[in-house]
Amino acid sequence: MTDITSDTETPKPIQDWENREVNGAALAGKSVHDDRVAKVAELRERQEAYQGSLPKNPLEALEEINRTLKDPRELSEPQYAVRAALEIIHQLATHDALDDSDQMKEAIYWLTGEGLHGLRLLEDGTRRAANIAHQFHPAHTPFEA
Repeated sequence: MTDITSDTETPKPIQDWENREVNGAALAGKSVHDDRVAKVAELRERQEAYQGSLPKNPLEALEEINRTLKDPRELSEPQYAVRAALEIIHQLATHDALDDSDQMKEAIYWLTGEGLHGLRLLEDGTRRAANIAHQFHPAHTPFEA
């Protein structure tokens, strides 16, 4: 892939498309490049530690997936807040009960905050469950930093 030049050829600069292929790293200054390499190494180490924390035994994996993916209809789970917040706001809107009062704004702010927190828990749980399940797929290649 490297364009080797002979002693008689004039060296050629890196083309814009070549630099774009490596996300600008080819023309980055040394300190910028070194910082980026260090950050990538740190992220790869963190990912390796995360992958290592996933259960390897299929039964343990299923148990963790069940714990992670809690039923969002279960009132005792924080994930329930997603459905509850949307239902309450929908009912308020349906019955023209949304007004411009400070009390209503605070209520909507709180409901949406609880809903977003519950949604974040659902997203994180779904991502973890998928990561656990993927490692048992026959085409899975284990991550190595």
